[in-house]
Amino acid sequence: MTIVNRDSSSTSVQLVGLSEADVHRAGTMQNLVMREQSISSVGDTELIRRMCVNTLTMDLSLNLLTDINQILDIVFLMPALQVIQLKRNVLTVRDVRGDRGKHRALLRLYLASSGLSWSELCKVVGHFPTLEELYISGSTLQITKLPPTLFTNTKILDLQYSGVTCWDAISDLSSLPSLHTLILSNNAIPSVTIAHGQFARLSSLSLDHNRIDSWASIAHMAHLPALVTLRIRHNPLTEGPGLDMRLLVVAMVTRLTKLNGSPITDTERLQADLFYLKYFVKEYREGCPSFADMHPRYAGLIKEHGDPGRSEPQISTIKEQAIEVTISSGEKTFTKRLLRTTLVKTIQVMVQRQLKIPPKRQVLSWVDPANQRIVLDDPGRDLAYYYVVGDCVLTVEST
Repeated sequence: MTIVNRDSSSTSVQLVGLSEADVHRAGTMQNLVMREQSISSVGDTELIRRMCVNTLTMDLSLNLLTDINQILDIVFLMPALQVIQLKRNVLTVRDVRGDRGKHRALLRLYLASSGLSWSELCKVVGHFPTLEELYISGSTLQITKLPPTLFTNTKILDLQYSGVTCWDAISDLSSLPSLHTLILSNNAIPSVTIAHGQFARLSSLSLDHNRIDSWASIAHMAHLPALVTLRIRHNPLTEGPGLDMRLLVVAMVTRLTKLNGSPITDTERLQADLFYLKYFVKEYREGCPSFADMHPRYAGLIKEHGDPGRSEPQISTIKEQAIEVTISSGEKTFTKRLLRTTLVKTIQVMVQRQLKIPPKRQVLSWVDPANQRIVLDDPGRDLAYYYVVGDCVLTVEST
């Protein structure tokens, strides 16, 4: 193995004095970490083969390896290797030898900041038909053609900091049959256009730190049939009030279960639908030609929750603000007139006094006009937050 010294001279390092027993014991080594060791060449390939026969993971990040053929030689000396990290080795791909065959154990490949082009990357990946995860952030890629036999088993693809400037540049990836996670954060994508049927299995999409600036892009994300996790922070569209933008995304991409790392609750879904109705009511009233295409569920939400444009009576006195609520636990009930600003924790104290159920054991809920059960799960929120209306029943369950 060759190590480059600080004065640019090189030193050949060999493992000497190893007995056959030492080599045999080393052959059980499963994890090999050699980060930042100034390694620039392979060295004794026979010794590597004997000592790393059972190696599963190898980290060669931040070294001075440049020849991809040398790296492929190392990988093929390790038949059990599943993970290799080659981050920040500036690689060159000239003529990749084709006499190695296929390595059918490698599952995860890290090539961040490797400097590879798309065609060079394809030459490398062609050796690993079982590859499931590919991390190649920090390389400026122009995805020009997707060979039909490559990436067929790839489930996770990380293209952060890859200089992607438009969605069309990655549209060919939509045909990957196993792709479920696509990371495109820190690029310069201004809009998203997804045709029905594209990215059929994509369940997680990351678009933080891009240039998305229109709700049409969010509407297109609703075309992804399997999408349940989305990250879209730090885009021009989402730089407004955080809660408002979050609610609109939740309402438009209805299959999501997690947005920007946070789970979406049933209460939040109801809030999102009602806020969404009010936010886009002007465009709905104006009858924009493309409104129905961009907001296909809007008309259905009006039927479910009512017309958001209807006028509401002005409430001028505290008496008029109060609503009558029946609180029920099994056969025990009591009725209270409460302000819509009454906090859940205040109601919990009432329940403790009347029904002898400690607050920590209480689960409060109500069924809204759309027959959806809403759990009042935050003691610091008020009744208005949960859209509680007059003459409703708050159900108390004891856990």
